[in-house]
Amino acid sequence: MTATVTLSVLDQYGGTSILTPERIRWVQPNPLPTKPLDLAFKEALANPVGAKPFDREKCWSPAIIISDYTRKYSPYIPHLINTIEPKTDDIKIIFAGGTHVPSDPDFIKKVLGEDLYKRYQKSIRVSATKNPTSKYEWIGVTSRNTPVELNKELFDRDLLISTLNVQPHYFAGYEGGAKALLPGCSGLKTITTNHGMVIGNPSCRELAIKGNPLREDMNEVPAVLKEFMKIEHRILDFVLNQDGSMVKASYGDPNTAHQQLAENFSRRAHAATATPSPLVLTVADGPTGRNLYQALKAAAFASNLAIPNHQPKSTVILVASLEDGIGGDAFKQEMETYGHMEPEKVIEDLKKRAKLGKVTEASQKPNRLSLDYQKADLMVVSPKAPSTVPDLLAKTRIRFFRKIDEALTTIDKKLYERDVAVLPHGSSTVPLTA
Repeated sequence: MTATVTLSVLDQYGGTSILTPERIRWVQPNPLPTKPLDLAFKEALANPVGAKPFDREKCWSPAIIISDYTRKYSPYIPHLINTIEPKTDDIKIIFAGGTHVPSDPDFIKKVLGEDLYKRYQKSIRVSATKNPTSKYEWIGVTSRNTPVELNKELFDRDLLISTLNVQPHYFAGYEGGAKALLPGCSGLKTITTNHGMVIGNPSCRELAIKGNPLREDMNEVPAVLKEFMKIEHRILDFVLNQDGSMVKASYGDPNTAHQQLAENFSRRAHAATATPSPLVLTVADGPTGRNLYQALKAAAFASNLAIPNHQPKSTVILVASLEDGIGGDAFKQEMETYGHMEPEKVIEDLKKRAKLGKVTEASQKPNRLSLDYQKADLMVVSPKAPSTVPDLLAKTRIRFFRKIDEALTTIDKKLYERDVAVLPHGSSTVPLTA
């Protein structure tokens, strides 16, 4: 990348006169070949993975499940509706928000467009534990005894089609697939039980599906739904390059089709082999950078490049807009509780809480921060974050700054005198050490 790109990526976060272009080593994957949206959609439906062709699906009362405002939303909503409408006009549209703040009408209109919003306004639902209209019902348990409580809006449907972006996730392996149901359309007890599996378990991390107990638990939910409610779940998931261009879409079984997309395409589009660096600067770009809770995912990925036991200690600088602030009361409480506690004590206490079933949907955040803190210190830079962000971080060991150079002047110059790794798309880049 050129010096011009340096300016365009970093200037919006206060810029830097200290990190000259010759010191910066850009870390990002090479883009994969792209396809037009229409072609990728047609190929996906023509070649279902682990499922019958769409035209043979039972589809009298389907639901389309869409991600919320914290994710890149699917471009295939109009395609799906146009494909389904010849079979039925009883289509429900569900925005799956898990424990997030419910998607607002402006976001929903943006995703659907004015025409579809007007046509389906009465059939739009928002599934979120913070939405007072969301009601959940127990339908069974997974093999790991996670109680499966799903939004009751699903239960009058015969087919669910979720359409999510598949990119790395810092404890579920990848976005997409069965995550549309857990956590997307699950109740709080289901989410906290499942997410509690991450505590102290390094197998729950980015790029990991097999051997990741949390992900494997999520992946059982579609089968529980089918067994107890006779409702099928299919996905039309997709992989994008970091510039937003379409790489691949896949229709079919929520686990088989998802795993193929994840391992054959997302891993190649979002993982980059790089040399470790004592200073790593990562940009939480796009929707993931809007609040601190989501933006910290980029810091988790970037910590893979830190040099363990380096003197002076390696540092990760997270830059993000953080325009929406902190990102939830549960996260705020977890950070206030564990922000200054020694990492070993954090893990120890979280394990005790997990055994008692007293973790929250945000407990995995201090867990990962504690694991990563052993390798690197963390700083956060955001010129426009509301005061709630620095106020919270003041109660932790994470230091906050308004400009990149302000952060750099507080650390040892040896960390950036030769080589600085910069991830311009830190929310979707997993660095793998050479």
